[in-house]
Amino acid sequence: MDEQSGFVKVGVSDVEVGKPLAHPLYDGNRKLLLKRGYVIESINQCELLIERGLYRNTNERYAPQTSGGPQVAEEAPPSRETITTLEATKLRVGDPLHMQSSADAPRLLVKLIGYLKNRGLIVTVPGADGEFVMLKDGQSFVMRFFSGQNAYAFTTTVAKQTSVPFPHLYLSYPREVRGLEIRKGSRIDVELIAAITSEGDEGAKSGSGKIVNISTGGGALRSKNPLGSKGDTISVKFKITVSEIQTFIVFDSVIRTITKDAADPNMPYLHGLQFLDPDPSMAMALAAFVYQKIVGETR
Repeated sequence: MDEQSGFVKVGVSDVEVGKPLAHPLYDGNRKLLLKRGYVIESINQCELLIERGLYRNTNERYAPQTSGGPQVAEEAPPSRETITTLEATKLRVGDPLHMQSSADAPRLLVKLIGYLKNRGLIVTVPGADGEFVMLKDGQSFVMRFFSGQNAYAFTTTVAKQTSVPFPHLYLSYPREVRGLEIRKGSRIDVELIAAITSEGDEGAKSGSGKIVNISTGGGALRSKNPLGSKGDTISVKFKITVSEIQTFIVFDSVIRTITKDAADPNMPYLHGLQFLDPDPSMAMALAAFVYQKIVGETR
């Protein structure tokens, strides 16, 4: 980052955990990550952000925040981060988890085989290119998973990797699990090209459109022509990228609203969609995508 342009790197000592930010903060590409007034709730969250590279623009000037009268800063969003236990998350056997050794390392996908409270977890061995990934005993990882409307994370270490009687990992049991609620109404702005399939009296019809905002429960999709009528069910397929991993998502969706909006003359028809009972793995991928956008982790 060119400090002469006004952007300077932010360190741990520059951020007060639990207090509203005095300045907006940016990533290495000068993209806004955190608005002024946002509250960083934990040291762990602060360190993760700074590890990725956090900057502020010294050319921006703001009036100081005061305790009385109207606030210049934007209102800080309410914190949804919680600290809980693994058993309270309702993690189930067979649920997928992502493990990552560092912020720049790839995320490895495993599935839960089982766990014993305060003793440890057993998960499948991660794979890459059709081969098992060999991990070292004592190697530390951050584990992430989704349950209900919450994203969870905890740290763990590899106790043992073995292939007897089948390939699996023993992991240490976490003292605490951090959770962040992702509400269905939490929408993010996107531009995702979507392929549409619908069933009609004349058989299946294909079309295309662009998703312009999305949440874990639905989204808004633009198209050149109407994709059906209110209450119709259509299949929507689109591609998302989570931690540099591309995933195709296919959801059956109900058209809840159709409006004609001249804001985009090439795609004037705006459809409000509700996703129906998605496949758990696709729902997890979408939740990860939304979660990363919300907390500013998307690079």
